[in-house]
Amino acid sequence: MRNVVAQIGDKWSLLILFALVDGADRFNALKSRVEGISQRMLTQTLRDLEREGYVNRTVYPEVPVKVEYALTTMGKDLVKPLYKLVSWADEHQDEINRARKEYDENR
Repeated sequence: MRNVVAQIGDKWSLLILFALVDGADRFNALKSRVEGISQRMLTQTLRDLEREGYVNRTVYPEVPVKVEYALTTMGKDLVKPLYKLVSWADEHQDEINRARKEYDENR
């Protein structure tokens, strides 16, 4: 379980998964939607997500070659509970910030 949570809980995976919720996208479009990610990190994270079965990479034999990334069925299933986590974090953001501030002041 630890390796699954580590993969989806890294800095970029969630942002990439959420960027693909609306449908397939090309590499450069993803890069522009995931603010701050480097080309190298986007490449590596997409490979990792593909390896885990969350993302599908499709190469179209065109000139120039067209490559699209899309969520797999498992990736779509994964995003559903992740939205709940994001919603929970949004609902509790003020409480979390207060707790952090209180903790920091007492240290």
